[in-house]
Amino acid sequence: MIRKKSWDMACGIEDLEVHSDDRGILYEALRFSSQAIPQGGQIYVYTVAPGARRGDHFHQHKSEWFTCVSGQLRLLMKTKDGDRFDEQLDSDSPRLVFAGPGTSHAVVNETEKEAVIIAYASKEFDSADPDTIMELAN
Repeated sequence: MIRKKSWDMACGIEDLEVHSDDRGILYEALRFSSQAIPQGGQIYVYTVAPGARRGDHFHQHKSEWFTCVSGQLRLLMKTKDGDRFDEQLDSDSPRLVFAGPGTSHAVVNETEKEAVIIAYASKEFDSADPDTIMELAN
């Protein structure tokens, strides 16, 4: 998987720095300026139930960044060039995932605990133009 701070690619994944002490942990999931993430979109949170699969789509124009903040998930991605990725996401080792336009993506919860994702989309959802094309990620 590509690991760098440039969004001119199909997809990528970046380890996030975790700061911890006796109070708990803190990590910066999105840094709009230093990570060059475009503003003007929306932040949203969703859960993935045990045994469930979500996603299996791509966007023609929208980019998405997301991280698993609770639980564990299997991440599946497929670029428009046919490159496929199968990675594990775990809230104990947070990583920022990037899915650019044309990259199919899905998450699968293969555990018995609900998982939680926080995500940012570069454009707000518009029900008149959802910009979502269904396609299996892997």
